Amino acid sequence: SHVGLTCMRCNLLVESVRTARTLPLQVIPVLLCTFFNSFRSFGFRFIQYAYLTNEFGLSDVDAGYYLGIEAWLKTVFGLIGAIAVDHVGVRRLALLALTVAAVGRGILTFATTRAWLLISIVGFTPTGEALLSTGLYRVALRKLTTSRNRALAFAIEYATFNLSGAFADMVIDGLRSHGDVSAFGRSWSPLRQMTACTWLAVLLAWCVAAAFLSDVRVEDPDDEDLNPSPNPDGDPTPTPTPATRRASWVAACKSSVSVVRLRAFWRALAFTAAVFLISKQWGD
Repeated sequence: SHVGLTCMRCNLLVESVRTARTLPLQVIPVLLCTFFNSFRSFGFRFIQYAYLTNEFGLSDVDAGYYLGIEAWLKTVFGLIGAIAVDHVGVRRLALLALTVAAVGRGILTFATTRAWLLISIVGFTPTGEALLSTGLYRVALRKLTTSRNRALAFAIEYATFNLSGAFADMVIDGLRSHGDVSAFGRSWSPLRQMTACTWLAVLLAWCVAAAFLSDVRVEDPDDEDLNPSPNPDGDPTPTPTPATRRASWVAACKSSVSVVRLRAFWRALAFTAAVFLISKQWGD
């Protein structure tokens, strides 16, 4: 039985490698953006309360209050981004979100006053970072994969996301062990150093998106909604024209209306509301 189990694992590994070879090269920049996006998210989430209280003199209550406003605004802009991604396109929305997020995180890195802090976490951060947290890169993967390799692509993306979060933890511990450093005529605490690292991650993600991210999709004969025109070679096709984008926007609105009419949607929404406080307590 042990030999049989080993053979089964080897077969699964070989099959996974074969499936991975069918993924287009456009998947690589998507995974890179996912890695940097996860580092940005986890890297600051782990230190945000301590950063606001230690670097800006806020009380624990004030820090929670402002971060709560930021989280609420992220929800609003996240809903907008989830609807807009099909109409605007992954590349343009990613560049827009990363540009706004880079400005907000840059202000957060160098700011020392409460006024600039609020401009960052209430003005720029929700607008930019919420769009990056709506599964933007998963939409890109969805368009770059077929039913044969999509599950593997999502598994790799999920592993990349969590690997980056673990790496962010290690970076935080390493910075804390070295203590303060002097740069640009000021002293940088480990918390501010980590915030600067997350800002650099946003800038790197912007460079990858600008240079390599594109609005392409691979034709999947098993998915007629995603691929209205056949392409037996599986090559990426160009982004739809403005006319088809408008049509897809209308279709997305109609689809949203049909979802709202489902009883299952309202049951899921009620359950989400019921466990919201528990999830916030765990996450924060």
